[in-house]
Amino acid sequence: MKKRLALLVYPEFSFQEIANLLRLFRWEYDTVTDIIYTEKTVVKSEEGITVMPIKTCDEFSPEDYDCLLLSGCSDIRMALRNQKLNTFLKSFKNNTDFIIAAICSGPLFLAHAGLLHGKKYTDSLFIEMRSLFYFIEEENFLPLPVVEDGNIITANGAAFNDFAVHLAKKLGYECQSPILSGYIDDWKKNDYLHHLTMEEQENFVKEFQDFLCNQ
Repeated sequence: MKKRLALLVYPEFSFQEIANLLRLFRWEYDTVTDIIYTEKTVVKSEEGITVMPIKTCDEFSPEDYDCLLLSGCSDIRMALRNQKLNTFLKSFKNNTDFIIAAICSGPLFLAHAGLLHGKKYTDSLFIEMRSLFYFIEEENFLPLPVVEDGNIITANGAAFNDFAVHLAKKLGYECQSPILSGYIDDWKKNDYLHHLTMEEQENFVKEFQDFLCNQ
């Protein structure tokens, strides 16, 4: 193991969704995390926490890391329109060995870069968003806490502890599932199927019309 994770950040990224994961890897496996972004500039999380990237996407090399992480994002507008971020993620299209793990709305950016083509996945998007974004393969969505398909791990935002354990096991570490508290032991399919209101749908279509089907 290289004992190093890479966390790809963007404005309004969710720190809380990956906080327990970072803690688990630091104290159980002595694995530290580097912050990666398209620029070496301060990035603020949705909680108001600011981080300074240690590397830009141009400086990133998969050979230096065990995994690339993407958290969710409370406002996807800037990240979705960041061409440098999209180009960076596209560079992994033919790399089926390097592990990439995304939670909540993080899988959206993987889909936009073509990394979820033909792969099963989960996320925390509204049903209407999956059906309207031209680059999302809605038929491959699974209403589950965590989904693994090849080198890609995706998770619902509420499954942040399950996400951490799945990644640890994927990387070959011994990890008992109850190592972190707060697991989703009882869930139903409908827990992962959410709808926008009509007003929210109208606002969504106006905001993202350049990313939607039949536009």
